[in-house]
Amino acid sequence: MRTWKLFWVGMLATAASCVQLLDGDHPYSVEGVPAAKEPCETAADCDDNNACTTATCSDEKICVYTPTTDGTSPVQTVGDCQRLDCAAGKEVTVTDDADIPDDNEPCTNDACQGGTPSNTHTPDGGVCQRGNESGTCQGGVCQIACDAQNPCDDGNACTDDFCNFATSICVFTNLDGLPTPGVTPTPGDCKQRLCINGKDTDVTDDTDVPVDMNTCTFDVCTMGAPTNPPVLAGDPCEPGKPEVCDGTSNCVACNEPADCVLLPPDDVCQKRTCENHVCVQTFAPAGTTFDSQTAGDCMRVVCDGAGATEKIVDDIDLPNDNNACTKNVCTNGTPTFPNEATNTACGAGIYCDGAGQCVGCNEAAQCEGTDDFCKVRTCIDNQCGVSFTPKGTDLPNGQTARDCKVIECDGQGNIVTSTDTTDKPVDGNECTDDMCSPAGVPSNPNRPVDAACNQNGGTVCNGAGACKKAPAQTCGGAVECLSGHCVDGVCCNAACSGTCMACNVAGNVGTCTNVFSGMDDSPTCTGSNSCNGGGQCKKEQGVSCSASSECLSGNCVDGVCCESACTATCQSCGLAGNEGVCANIPAGQEDLSSVMCTNTQACDGNGLCKKKNGSSCSSGVDCLSGKCGGGTCMP
Repeated sequence: MRTWKLFWVGMLATAASCVQLLDGDHPYSVEGVPAAKEPCETAADCDDNNACTTATCSDEKICVYTPTTDGTSPVQTVGDCQRLDCAAGKEVTVTDDADIPDDNEPCTNDACQGGTPSNTHTPDGGVCQRGNESGTCQGGVCQIACDAQNPCDDGNACTDDFCNFATSICVFTNLDGLPTPGVTPTPGDCKQRLCINGKDTDVTDDTDVPVDMNTCTFDVCTMGAPTNPPVLAGDPCEPGKPEVCDGTSNCVACNEPADCVLLPPDDVCQKRTCENHVCVQTFAPAGTTFDSQTAGDCMRVVCDGAGATEKIVDDIDLPNDNNACTKNVCTNGTPTFPNEATNTACGAGIYCDGAGQCVGCNEAAQCEGTDDFCKVRTCIDNQCGVSFTPKGTDLPNGQTARDCKVIECDGQGNIVTSTDTTDKPVDGNECTDDMCSPAGVPSNPNRPVDAACNQNGGTVCNGAGACKKAPAQTCGGAVECLSGHCVDGVCCNAACSGTCMACNVAGNVGTCTNVFSGMDDSPTCTGSNSCNGGGQCKKEQGVSCSASSECLSGNCVDGVCCESACTATCQSCGLAGNEGVCANIPAGQEDLSSVMCTNTQACDGNGLCKKKNGSSCSSGVDCLSGKCGGGTCMP
């Protein structure tokens, strides 16, 4: 017998504080999934105050509210002209004009109009009846006469009847919410008889649970319906006792082996079982290995077939004395530890001595490391040691010549590299120095520029480690020269690429100097051109020109380079066959370069300007013809 109480708000039709839960009024969903995790042990722990859901407790012990079948809600308010329906787990209010508001008064018309209740008065003076009593209607109340000999009794246990002797009229007061007088309730039917607005009414009472005296059931009222569902399988039938409920309302010894708490605990040799709800103990076959063993005792614990254990010989259960220099042996169940052979390894780089001891060595070859020129392993009194070669002893092999280093022993067994400044890095180059630094770093720094050398035909160092030729030495290319310039077949102090410049000028061989005046400078100043001795290429005499600066002579006269300025009248440097020579203009020709001997005058071939025939004259000397007559030159 387990009491399961479900409290529903609004179950009493006349309850003044009737509460209706609609959308969102409870914290848990009505579609099988809780809006929040409400813990439970059974469905009795779950209540969302919603008549349109069924509460269950899930396997995860969380309340789940599942919508009931759509239709009329089991929770209604009688006489409010409304009906509560369930739709998808939610209460929906709909108009119900058949839900008449009966006020238990015969002098009113009880009606619903569009969901609104009303109790309108019948006309005054009409005949009315209450039980066996007759009267007339007055102000919506049935007025029944009474006196001491005619008491008031309408035959309704749910009204309080008395006679108002002052008016001689019966007063009938409806009882509301009280147990119906004279009615004995039926225990465990989930209901009670109450007076509701003056009427004897069956009302749901989920506290009136159906007690069946079975500890493996719940006593439950669900909206007025009594049930006795089974408790969960495994729940104890009674506190402090081993029996459990089987989930179908029966009290049994067990549902599973764990329920058999009166039997010894399980181990390898014995197990609890539950067969048809009866506790039974089974035994492992004899010889089954037990799970708890003593390692290394040459024995094995096994089951004896009756739930107990026994020991048997097990020569593979070897002992262990944690000595690597003894053997672990079982002989017919007895552990022994004979010595391992000499030189058996007993660890990393250590060996057995044949007497059960683990030592450092029995011979030098067993010692850690390797021998080399600077150290040799030793084994003295089973202890490894090392003999070191004296410090400063050079290694016979592995030396590198001319590296300023020597490989030697440090006296502690290490091969070290030390500085040897006598082991210079000789490179055979007269233009470098062979050096060792105090730190033993070999180097061949270049000797300074102009240091003397005699290699590869050179005589001076270039400061970059090469022996080069000095200026004026013959060369076949710039790479041979200290200056880096091979010009005109000799090493030159400069590139000497300018016009009329050369490095083989007599008296200045090896130095870039102006070519002598009048000499060619191939290939830029040859043919009708010659150098002027000042590093410029000029036109030779007789070559056409437009300015004196173009000419080697410095004179450009009559459009050619002239031997002189040739400024005298009736002289020219442009005479055919005699270009470049300042000569007299032939007789009879004008001196076009001078305004002094043109038009009426002409040259006489001797460098003088004379008057032509017809010109005025004072003597024959004035005339080209040599004749002057009548003041006029004559033919």
